[in-house]
Amino acid sequence: MIINLFDFITKNKIDIEGEVVIPSQMLENSSIRRLNKISFDGSLEKLVDGSFTLLGKITGTMIIPDDITLEDYEYNFTSEIEEKIDETRINLQKTLDITEDLWQNILVEVPLQAINDKNKNIRLEGEGWRLISEDEVTTSNKPLSSLEDLLRKE
Repeated sequence: MIINLFDFITKNKIDIEGEVVIPSQMLENSSIRRLNKISFDGSLEKLVDGSFTLLGKITGTMIIPDDITLEDYEYNFTSEIEEKIDETRINLQKTLDITEDLWQNILVEVPLQAINDKNKNIRLEGEGWRLISEDEVTTSNKPLSSLEDLLRKE
C-alpha cells in the first residue's frame, strides 16, 4: 500500500482506507497459505521531528493449515497498528510504502495452534496406533540398551 505524501503540504494527517495487497513472495516464508479480504483503516500522521506515525486497524482472513489434518483453515483476524516510521523510508517520488509494516502486523496475528472447529473432536487413535503429543515422547531412545547390558556382564 503506497501512500502519496504530497498531502502533508497542507495537512499533518492523512486518512487511509482501502484494500491491502500483500505480495505472494512475502507469504513464501510463513505458514500462511493465502490472504483474503485484507483491509486497512487508519491514518498517517507527520510528527515534528519529520518521522511518521501509522495508526489504524487491519482486518481480514488468513488461510492457514489445520494442525491436525493440514486442510485449509480460514482464520479471521483484526490487528491494531501503531508504528513509528522513519523519514528515511520516503523515496524520491515522495511516497511511502507501508506494505511491510502491515505485513509484520499480520504475522503477529498467526495463531500458535490452528485447529478447525470440525476437527476438535477428531479421533486421534485407532486399532494398533495412537497420536502422541510432544510431551509424551521419551527423550531416551536406546534400542541397543539390552545388548549393552549383555556386554557388561561378561
